[in-house]
Amino acid sequence: MISGNRRLTLGQRFVLYGLLAVLVLAVTFPFYWMLLTSLKTGRAVYDTTQVLLAKNLTWKNYLDLFRTTDILRWVWITAVLAAASTVIALVIGILAAYSITDFRYRGRKFISFAVFLSYVIPQAMLFIPLFMLLNRLKLVNTFLGLVLAYQTFCVPFCTWLLLGYFRSLPRELKDAALIDGCTPLGVLRRVILPLAAPGIATAAIFSFTQCWNEFLYAASLAQSGQMKTLSLGIAGFLVSDIFIWGQMMAAAIISTVPMLLLFIFLQRYVVQGLTMGAVKG
Repeated sequence: MISGNRRLTLGQRFVLYGLLAVLVLAVTFPFYWMLLTSLKTGRAVYDTTQVLLAKNLTWKNYLDLFRTTDILRWVWITAVLAAASTVIALVIGILAAYSITDFRYRGRKFISFAVFLSYVIPQAMLFIPLFMLLNRLKLVNTFLGLVLAYQTFCVPFCTWLLLGYFRSLPRELKDAALIDGCTPLGVLRRVILPLAAPGIATAAIFSFTQCWNEFLYAASLAQSGQMKTLSLGIAGFLVSDIFIWGQMMAAAIISTVPMLLLFIFLQRYVVQGLTMGAVKG
């Protein structure tokens, strides 16, 4: 059943379910292809008769990946880097969004526009100035340098997303808290943060995902093996013009599974956060 009391006819259902089936196939096929390729032998990868179905599947690529690479280190560095960057961006984003939505001062609208503008600026325009700046500060190939670089896209994103969510919160609750004696920070801690939990969770999930998958800044600012992230490790399976497809796809599966589980278990927060932030109350 769709809007109102209108029911779908048999033909409409057929078309609708057909389109949904095509959409599901388009979304899931890349994951299937990655998983299948990660379980193929070297020759089977290039065998045109085994593109969609393969014979003699093996775990060798995964075993070789753990034996010959620092995959666990890459995962650990990426996870810690993404978590630290997300926490810092959330703190800054929450304070910035609260300031823009609840305080009246000159330049507030310009700051709001600047946040949006900085979010849409491509990373390719920033990585060279960032490298020069961090190189002068001697922060290239350091954990702190990457965390600071990631703030250039995490902070604008978190602030922009939370702006819409904070605007949807009832102003009456904030005024009541102020009347009861709460300070502005008390209102933020006692009223806004509990009410905005779904929006904050949504910002955290997407920010963490952005950091987890980031490649350009990591490639330009983490030149040593000690700071190699998971995306850099996966790119390392391209040697000259040769692709080590089996191990590359095995590493891609390992990179995808944590994000997939994250969205599966926290999807209700994502949906609630995005829909609530889209309505100004």
